[in-house]
Amino acid sequence: MDELEAALDTWVTGFITAERAPDHIDAWVDRTWTAIAAEVPEIADDADLATLIRTAISQHWQAFLDVLSGGTTFSLVPAAVDLAHELARRHLGLTSLFSIYRAAQRASWTYATEVVQAAPDSLDHEAILVIFWTQAGDWLDASVEESLRLHQEEAARIERRGDAQRFEAVQALLTGEAGDAHEPRELSATLGGYPVTGTHVALVLTALTSDALTALEPTAHKVAAQLGSRAPLVVRPSGREIWCWVPVKVDPEGDLLVEAPSIRVTVAGPHPGVDGFVLAHQEARAAVPAALARGSAVTTYDEVAALIALHASPASAERFTRRVLGPLADPEHAHLRQTALTVITTPGSADQVATVLGLHKNTVRYRMAQVERLLGRPVQHRIGDLVLALEYAGTFL
Repeated sequence: MDELEAALDTWVTGFITAERAPDHIDAWVDRTWTAIAAEVPEIADDADLATLIRTAISQHWQAFLDVLSGGTTFSLVPAAVDLAHELARRHLGLTSLFSIYRAAQRASWTYATEVVQAAPDSLDHEAILVIFWTQAGDWLDASVEESLRLHQEEAARIERRGDAQRFEAVQALLTGEAGDAHEPRELSATLGGYPVTGTHVALVLTALTSDALTALEPTAHKVAAQLGSRAPLVVRPSGREIWCWVPVKVDPEGDLLVEAPSIRVTVAGPHPGVDGFVLAHQEARAAVPAALARGSAVTTYDEVAALIALHASPASAERFTRRVLGPLADPEHAHLRQTALTVITTPGSADQVATVLGLHKNTVRYRMAQVERLLGRPVQHRIGDLVLALEYAGTFL
């Protein structure tokens, strides 16, 4: 080792010894905390969080000095572990954590520059800066990486616990097991503030493919926004469904739009009160088989209520359908059934009905003649039964 290297090592050792003095550590903590408080003002007035961050700054600095002396390898200091967890528990996201470390990094570089400038002229200032740059950079990178991992793990754990608590509370309410154990105010608190005594629209969203699972919750929030609410209650049962309740003040108007092609949404309500919370969900779930069979992106309970009631006894429903339709129920006549249902349920002239079907009006007339031939009677005869049988055949048969 030449004289310059020996002198640099001696200076670094003296620097580490001086910085370990309590007054130097306190000064380092003060200047770094000041930088962090300016960068992240939302934490500056929180005394408990400030104490935790100041403790983490102190531990970080002392551990870094140990690394600089060559006496240890990296390990995230205990207060930094606690800080990552605490930020997650307070629902302060990764942005806050990044900002804390970014402010600390800036303070470190400023201090390193001042230290290098104050070093004796006989020393290699560039070599000193490289030491700080390399060691401090590696230390901060490792600290940030580990802190982010811990924050995400804790946030995920909290989310799972919250999801589980909400699901358990909802399940007890839906099955009637809650009884009088949950007062409305207590239940609302358990459900994250959702107003259970209000008026509810319930949604059930079903993913047709595994790829669509990640789009379920964003879709629920988009539908809720269309219903006028930014604060729906979302519960994740197992499987490919999520359940959602949306507080509403007036009956929803207009059609709901769902952009995700592999998601089906059923809608029920509005119904008031705690009983309405349960009823709306029961109706939305009852509509799921019809929604999946029909293939529509959005299906309301009212649209399929008669089909659901009929399908409560599938064998009887199929006998009714085949008795009403006769040969028209055969699989090869699906196009005739669809034409008949559209003609019967679409208001307007023959030309307008033909436009809806995308057919020439003479084709529509020909098909309707075939329908009546297969039925053996005019379509106006028992038209209510005919519409129900056509819808049931198109949905469930």
